[in-house]
Amino acid sequence: MTTMKEYKAQRKALKNQIEETRALLERLEAELEEDRHEMQHEEVDHLEEYIEKAQPHIGDFRTLTQTAMEDLGKSVHRLIDAIRGQKKD
Repeated sequence: MTTMKEYKAQRKALKNQIEETRALLERLEAELEEDRHEMQHEEVDHLEEYIEKAQPHIGDFRTLTQTAMEDLGKSVHRLIDAIRGQKKD
């Protein structure tokens, strides 16, 4: 059976251990937040680099899209003209 002194000593030791654990947890949370912040900056840097590399391709895509839309418009006009021409016969 433990005496009151032993109980109080154990209780005090446990309280100290809890305080140390809390302090460690706070330090780890701060480190984790710092790491997360750094990773976000790295992600942004990576995305900026990707966008820079993609710029020429985006320009090519725009040009191709415009050309395709123009060709489609011409084809539709030709089709409409052909249909109108058939109705006149």
